[in-house]
Parts: sequence; C-alpha cells; structure tokens
Amino acid sequence: MLLNLSHASFRNDDDAARLNALRAYQLSSEDSDNGLYTGLVSIARALGGTETAFISIIEEQRQWFKASEGLALTETPRSIAFCDHAIRSDAVMVVLDALADPRFADNPLVTGPPHIRFYAGAPIINADGFALGTICLSDSTPRASFDGAPLLAALASQVAALLELRKQLIHQQLAADLAADQRDRLWDSSLDMMLITTTDGILVAGNPAWEKAFGPVPADGKGHIRDFFAQAHEAEVVQLASGQSDVQVEREMRGRDGQAIYASWSLAREGELVFGIARDITRARAAEAQLAQVQRMESIGQLTGGIAHDFNNLLTIISGNLDIAQKRIATGQVDRAEAAIVNARDGASRAANLTQRLLAYARRQSLTPTLIKPTELIRDLGPLAAQALDERHALAVECPDSLWPITVDASQLENALLNLVVNARDAMEQPGTITIHAANALRTEEDMGDGHDAPPGRYVRFCVNDTGSGIPADIAAHIFEPFFTTKEIGKGTGLGLSQVQGFVAQSGGFVTLKTAPGDGTTLSLWLPVTGDVYDDLPGGRAAGDGEAQCRADCTILLAEDNAALRTHVSDVLQEAGFRVIEAEDGQSALDMMRAAEQRPDLLLSDITMPRLDGKALAAEVHQAWPEIPIVLMTGYAGGALESCPHNVLITKPFAPDDLVALVRRTLAAAPPS
Repeated sequence: MLLNLSHASFRNDDDAARLNALRAYQLSSEDSDNGLYTGLVSIARALGGTETAFISIIEEQRQWFKASEGLALTETPRSIAFCDHAIRSDAVMVVLDALADPRFADNPLVTGPPHIRFYAGAPIINADGFALGTICLSDSTPRASFDGAPLLAALASQVAALLELRKQLIHQQLAADLAADQRDRLWDSSLDMMLITTTDGILVAGNPAWEKAFGPVPADGKGHIRDFFAQAHEAEVVQLASGQSDVQVEREMRGRDGQAIYASWSLAREGELVFGIARDITRARAAEAQLAQVQRMESIGQLTGGIAHDFNNLLTIISGNLDIAQKRIATGQVDRAEAAIVNARDGASRAANLTQRLLAYARRQSLTPTLIKPTELIRDLGPLAAQALDERHALAVECPDSLWPITVDASQLENALLNLVVNARDAMEQPGTITIHAANALRTEEDMGDGHDAPPGRYVRFCVNDTGSGIPADIAAHIFEPFFTTKEIGKGTGLGLSQVQGFVAQSGGFVTLKTAPGDGTTLSLWLPVTGDVYDDLPGGRAAGDGEAQCRADCTILLAEDNAALRTHVSDVLQEAGFRVIEAEDGQSALDMMRAAEQRPDLLLSDITMPRLDGKALAAEVHQAWPEIPIVLMTGYAGGALESCPHNVLITKPFAPDDLVALVRRTLAAAPPS
C-alpha cells in the first residue's frame, strides 16, 4: 500500500547521483547532532505504537541507522532492506503483513530477527528530489490497516529539514577552515571573526569582522577576552598547550551594541599566542530553536488528535442516549428513558472534565472559587482516593480541625489531589503507603529566596506523600514540563503535573517537590489564605453553608447570544419561580436596562458575546446600578476577571440545580433594593 506524497521534482532514475548528493551531508552514526534525530524517531514510534522506529540512510551496499528505538541492529545489507524499496517512490510504503507480500516473504529480516511483519517507511527527500533514506516503523505483528502515513510523511519532511541545516553548517565550517588556512590574505576581507590573544587572554589583534561585532582592540594592551562573555562562569580562558590546534568551544558573547552573539570558536596555539576564528552561529541557534518548536507542535498535534477522538466518543454517548431516551418516551417507556438520560449526563460531565483538564494545563480554565473548609474537603476526599488504589497500597489521611478556610475552586483542588495520589500509586513499584495531609503554614520574608514568587502570608499546605523509591534528580527537574512523562507510550500524556501546577498558580499559590532516591516523594500545594478570612467565620462555619433564601418573585435579566442555551437557562429559572427577561447580546441587555421602568433584581450574563461582551456589560451595569448583583457565565473567559465587576462566576456546563442554587444565594446576599 502506498500514499503518494506528490513530490514534483522526485528523482529515482539515477542512483549514482543520489549517492553523490548523500555524500554532501557527511553523515555518520557518531555525529553529535544525532539527538535531534532521536527526538523525531520517538515521535514516530509514539505515533505508530510500534516496537521499533528508525531513520535509515541508504548507501551503495548497505543501510545504516542514523537513529533508532527498539532496534538491536546498526546496519543491514542494502539487498535485504525494506527501505531500499521505500526510496524508489515518493510515496509512503506500507506493508501490512510481510509474510503475505511476495517481495519480503523470504527476507531474512522477516524469517529471522527482528521478525518484521508490519512496516511503514516514508522517504526522506532532499531539496534536489533525491531520496536519501527513510523514517520507518516496524513491528513483529501484522496489521489490518495503518492510518498514520500522512503524519509519518510529515516527520520525513522534518528529517529532510534537519539534513539541510546540517549541510548548511558544513558549508559554513568549510568556509571558516579556508579562512584559517589563508588568514594573512583574507584577514581584512573575512566575514568570520579572527582574533589573536596571549595565553592569558589579553587581546593582541582583531580583524575587521571582530571589530565590527565587538569594537577595536585597545592599543594599550588592557583589553581582555573575558570582557566580552555574556556569562561570568564561562569567562575562564581556555588553556592550550603549545602547538595544540583545532580546539572547538562555543560561547555566548555580548557585542558592541549589547546584542547576544553566539560564537563557535576554533582555537590554536603557537608559542605564547592563541589564534582564534569565530563563526557567528546566532542564526543557527535560532533555527535549532525553531526546529524544537516544530517538534513540540508535532507533539501537540498528536495530543489534539487524541482529544478530538475522546470528544467524539463522548458526543456519541450523549447524542445516542438522548435519541434512545426520546424513542422510549415516545413509546411510553419513561422508566427506561431515565437510564439513557443518566448515561447522557455522565458523558456530558466527562466532556466537561476533559475541557477543564486542558484549560488547567494552559492555566486558562475559568475557576469558581468559593470559601471552603479544607478539613472537610480532605476528609470527604479520603474514600474517593482510596478507591483509586489497589491492594498493594495503603492510604492515610491526616488533617487537623484547625486548618484556616481558603477561597479556592473546590472541585479543581480535589482533582489536583487525586491526580497526585494516582501519580504516587503509579510510581510505587513496591507496596507502601500514600498519605494525604494538610497544615497551616506561614511564609515570611526570609522564605522569599526559595525560588518562588509567592508573597509572604498565611497558606494552607496540602501534601501527598509516598513511601516509594523517590525521583532521580535528572527526572525531578522535568516533572512539571508539559508532555514529559516516565510512563509507557499510551499510558500518559505528560499533562498531569503541569495541570496541577497550572491550577495552583492560577489560584495564587505554588507547588514544591521534596524527593530523593530511596526516601519517597512529597508534593505540596501551597494555597493562600485570603486576607483575614479565617477570622470571618463565627463558629467555624464557611460561607455558603446552609440553604440560601430569597424572594420567589425576583426578575432576572438573562444575556446569552446562543439561542438554544438562552432558552434552556430561561426555562430552568422560570421553573424555579423566577421571572426572566431575555436579551440576545450585551448591547440588547444594556438597552433593556436603560429603558425599563423597573430594574431587574439580578443580571445573569454570558461573557463571550457579540456587540457588547459580558465584561463590558457588567462594567456598565455596575457603574449605573451598583445595587444590582451580577452573575457571569463562561465556558472559557479567555482572560482575567479581577477588574470586571461581578458577584460570582459559574462555569459551563453547569447543572440546572446548581444554577438555581447559586442565583438564590446571590439574591439572598444582596442588600434590599
């Protein structure tokens, strides 16, 4: 099976020309840049879910592997290489079952190690149309189908881009070598910087390219090479033995205009002088950073595909169960219809949770903070956390009654703590104990040097501790990075801890990690206590406790641009006994407010609307009628709401009962008009 890549300039009729083009890249399995190719191989392997992935370079008599994962071989004869077939076309070659393909059924790579049954290979085609090799996937198990060919082709394009960058760097190096060999003649015309110093680093002479970048060499002999290094710890003079040459170093330097210049130096010593030729690799560094961004975007693309898959599954559950419920109601099977409705609601709830996970990772979710008692939250969380563990793990909950109340999104805090419990469970290979505990904590001015920007004050510290083997330092340095995971392919996205950190940071707190190999791990979430709120709760009763009471005949002005959602919310509120006035956008709502003889008792508004959004509407209403309480609704606010006047924020999707209860509490807390 082939997927055509439509390379208009593809050339497969002249293998000698192809081999000549390949030599220009000077490729070797010992190259220092192999790590870049390994990253692309990792992406390919994750994409295909295969045992092996590799980048194959096809020479005259052999194929060898620039980078590979899951493959014990380093090269094979070209005569038996699957990849030799793949480079004969500009299409992705897919072999679903090698034993069923006459070309490969007797191939020793099929009948013997690595026992290839499934293979997919995308040709790596350079700018001149020659296929230099392939990026491939293989497996010892045949497949019925494979739909990853387009993405594999995209990765092949990235490998080709890397090779082109390599060739550019090779050309730059050749130019620098030529300048070094003819330095007397080219000193004035060279674009590379040339410098002569003493062995102690005192500047002796610099060519015009050096002076253009860093300024003239002082004639008084007081100029020193360390004066131009950007990093103080890199300012030590490189020590060379007499006669030593071809010493390569890279340094970040500061030019005469203050701009950063990344320079790759070639150094040689003759007697008491050191001769240096420097190439400005600032653009190459930028190109490498751009390539790294492309690779990150490739990972994000994979994540997005997985999320779309999950959403489509959930939408199928929701729509399918609603169809079933509608049919059952039509035939009088009301009792059976209720079960389908419950399934649809469960699907909707899971879809909402998935959205919140993504927004938490991006620190963009709309939180619904309320004043809570941490003690009650942790004790209620205990049974749920215990269900996430297996028989190898024990759960301990330690929570004093004296914890200060905090203002936080309770559901997001529960999710964060559960996330830490599950991570601890997955990281513990041996039986052990996971402990959830919390304590009041004071952060003083002396604590400000710990690397966190959180201000001094009162905090409640929530900790999840395990008795596992701890986290090695090289892994601990990356655990909060997006997409970093130590789990097997397919077992984790690498978003869990970055989500937790995003939520805590958005809530005004910070996260700390305490771990060492053999000593277990403790992750702590520090959440601030707002003002003197712990003194504002007589009898220890948190705000929001008890049933809110309000008048039954209140009028609510509802602003929502989505007609279906506006009708739904209006029906919910009217069934609860409220009078509802509907507005299709913010400007219509404001016009109704100005024209009304009697103002509504409460404004309920979406945030994202045409003409006048919810933030601007709330500001106008609050300025003109500050006594009217405001409730904002959002699926994604897209920014901070601190400067937007409102009493409370409710996040979509929400349950009808939750909306009614929130409206009643807001009306009950409002001063009499």
